[in-house]
Amino acid sequence: MMLKSSTTRYGAVAASIHWLSALAVILLLASGQAMDWADGQIGAILPVHVVLGVLVGLLTLFRIVWWLAFDRKPQSLPTISRRQQLAARLVHLGLYIALVVMVASGIAMLALRGAAPQIFANGVLPDFSALAPFAAHSLVSKLLLVLVLGHIGAALWHHFGRKDGLIGRMRFGA
Repeated sequence: MMLKSSTTRYGAVAASIHWLSALAVILLLASGQAMDWADGQIGAILPVHVVLGVLVGLLTLFRIVWWLAFDRKPQSLPTISRRQQLAARLVHLGLYIALVVMVASGIAMLALRGAAPQIFANGVLPDFSALAPFAAHSLVSKLLLVLVLGHIGAALWHHFGRKDGLIGRMRFGA
């Protein structure tokens, strides 16, 4: 597998970023939901959530730089209509924006409360819910969940419904 993408499939760098980001985002959404259900008992979950958030932020930044400076995406499949291409672009743009907002609002909450030391030193955690970035973080997490489910649903539809090989363009190997 080539490092850079070809006209028909994604390269190793793009595929690695995609699958690492996908796993981290799923774990972030799950850990965020677990904290919602934990009724304030977030001490063990929050450090993992923060580390994953930083990882997703770095991967997203790297992905944006990779696409802008070093690589080009494969051509769209000829069987995909212009409307579907537009929908795919909008979903991907929404994912990028949502991820940037989530990371920025998470960092803002930590900075406003000065909570990073407490999170990693098992200190008493402050309440983040009264902060303005918390409202954005909470709202955008729901939007992110919808976008992720839509992205997964579309990929599965292409794979099992249309059987057009779309997912195969993002896999590792020959």
